[in-house]
Amino acid sequence: MQLLTEEQGVPYEPARKQKRAEKKAFALPPASPNMRRVYAYLLQHRGISREVLDAFVHAKLIYESAEPSADGSKEYHNAVFVGNDEYGVARHAHKRGLYTFGEGFKRNVTGCDSKYSFHCCGTDNRLYVFEAPVDMLSFITLHPEGWHRHSYVSLCGTSQNAMMWMLEQDQNLRQVTLCLDNDEAGIKASQRLSDALREKGYRQVEILFPSQKDWNAELTDGPIPAKQEITMTM
Repeated sequence: MQLLTEEQGVPYEPARKQKRAEKKAFALPPASPNMRRVYAYLLQHRGISREVLDAFVHAKLIYESAEPSADGSKEYHNAVFVGNDEYGVARHAHKRGLYTFGEGFKRNVTGCDSKYSFHCCGTDNRLYVFEAPVDMLSFITLHPEGWHRHSYVSLCGTSQNAMMWMLEQDQNLRQVTLCLDNDEAGIKASQRLSDALREKGYRQVEILFPSQKDWNAELTDGPIPAKQEITMTM
């Protein structure tokens, strides 16, 4: 190689190290001046109780975004589900498209911290765990009695980070009900999360699946299922 480069008169240079891309800072999407679209979507299409939706909107945990396209020719409107840290500062946001057909747009905002995903804190010792914000709101709509007393968290996926953070913040939370989707991924994640809870010393753990694929389908299409309980023993 040295002879070849010398003959061609081209000095050999080692490959330059690529600079590590800096992580983009988290910022909430810009808000729309009104929430007509998000109310229409969650109330009419998803069947969420107005009382439940009003409570989360009043707590500034749900709002409608208005984000300009790259060329500025239009705005994208999404439902934004906000997750705050222990000081009430927004550290997580999950965006959900307001389409009434197709799979729809779902994405966590760049730079957010998964352990602070969409949640609310109650006063008793029970925590309910979900995959998606809409499923969490659907479950509360299905089971409204005394819901303000309980704590709820949406993982915005199946990572255990937000669940464990909630338990660390409130040592009174000892009963955990895993309410993930009734599909292969949700069933596997439920077992994984229950194992993680057992390793942390939690004995009162329930796994509760909807009879439909998820809790919003349960709300809009089907009956409330019987509870499947798993009690951890040490």
